[in-house]
Amino acid sequence: MPKEEPNAYLEKVREKQKRNQDKIEKLGLTAFSPKPKPKKQRTAVTPPKSGSDPRRRSSRVSKKPIEFVALDYEAVVLEKKIERRKQTKTVKKQKFDMGQQITPEERATFEPISSEEWLADMEHYFSVIVGNSASNVQRVICVTRKLASGQGVFHPSTQKCFWKKRKVNLGMDFREILDEASEWVYDNGGDRGNGWLIEHPVKKIWVYQQARAQNKNTSFSK
Repeated sequence: MPKEEPNAYLEKVREKQKRNQDKIEKLGLTAFSPKPKPKKQRTAVTPPKSGSDPRRRSSRVSKKPIEFVALDYEAVVLEKKIERRKQTKTVKKQKFDMGQQITPEERATFEPISSEEWLADMEHYFSVIVGNSASNVQRVICVTRKLASGQGVFHPSTQKCFWKKRKVNLGMDFREILDEASEWVYDNGGDRGNGWLIEHPVKKIWVYQQARAQNKNTSFSK
């Protein structure tokens, strides 16, 4: 095999190292020269036994087991919102004093009237005779149709239904129904619409019932 040529750069490095070493020995500084640190041998890490708590490797908390805390972020946020709402807003049942009530005998004469007839006449009464706004009348009639058809009214927070599969007719005691509706709203956390969910529409039906009784059970649209 051909002999390798010496590396000129490495030869210069070795010569420089030798000159430095000779100078250190000449000055008697060999006792102060740093000794190379011994390399640490890696120790095999044994896995923890099944059933044992994992321990922290830090010396400061080595004796404390690792705490695993699982949090459902959305559930926590929702719970905080509910707590804040309870602290800032108190739900109260509304009390209604609507004056003189017509007699049960007068209400009985309204029972045969079809829902289509009295709903149309009620819409005419509040829009034309009373002069309520179109949006006001539509919101009232929308809820009233649900009650007259037996569909009922769902609470947006709990999805519980008021008067499901129970059809409202014009001969009912709406003062009693209004108290029941107010109790239902209270039990389900209140009405963020300030009464438009169920209480205002029921009160409007009661007002129309009293007005029609004073009109001798004659429709206002005629």
